[in-house]
Amino acid sequence: MLPKVVVYNSVSLDGSIKDFDVDIALHYEVLGQMGAEALLAGSNTAKTGIELFMKTVPPEEPSDYTKPQVEDGDERPLWVIADSRGVMQGLMHVHRRSGYAKDIVVLVSNSTPKDYLDYLKARNYDYIIAGTNHVDYKAALEELNRRFGIEAIVTDSGGVLAAVLLEQGLVDEVQLLVAPQIVGKKAVNLFRSLNQPAKLELMKAGNIKGHALLVFRVLKKA
Repeated sequence: MLPKVVVYNSVSLDGSIKDFDVDIALHYEVLGQMGAEALLAGSNTAKTGIELFMKTVPPEEPSDYTKPQVEDGDERPLWVIADSRGVMQGLMHVHRRSGYAKDIVVLVSNSTPKDYLDYLKARNYDYIIAGTNHVDYKAALEELNRRFGIEAIVTDSGGVLAAVLLEQGLVDEVQLLVAPQIVGKKAVNLFRSLNQPAKLELMKAGNIKGHALLVFRVLKKA
């Protein structure tokens, strides 16, 4: 069974994901209210997050080779990182240490380098092999549901992942937290990588701390 997939992000009034003042606290407040069991990110987004907030990457310690202990009732989501090229090799422990997630599950493909798979195995990361040259998201999402019981997953990653999921008909809902700002010529549109149009139906619109929260249902092709 496929889990419900939600594309979520903070954008300016003209749809940009960059060059405006993002209310980070509000962004994650809204994200937390969705109650998703997992968060999906691309490897480039995961790597960029580390580069933005850390000047140097701390070295690994023996504890980084051990899967975190999860108590009953732990409501933190799983983090799911799509990384068939091994971009996160040597970096994954930074996200695992953050404590914001129960643990990390990595999506890879049959073309993923063996040394990266060995890296994941040695550190007790769960991973899902789906796809030949790239991650097969439909198969990976089905496996996330089967192995981990994931029924709802949210991605607030960059535009490339959102476009791939939309084009493959895997997105059920789009939620946008629209800031009262216009970027103009420097705008980097969230859906800039989308090669085909997507039809949506507005389900809800509200005002939250001076931002518009728009919730759309994706109208999938029959």
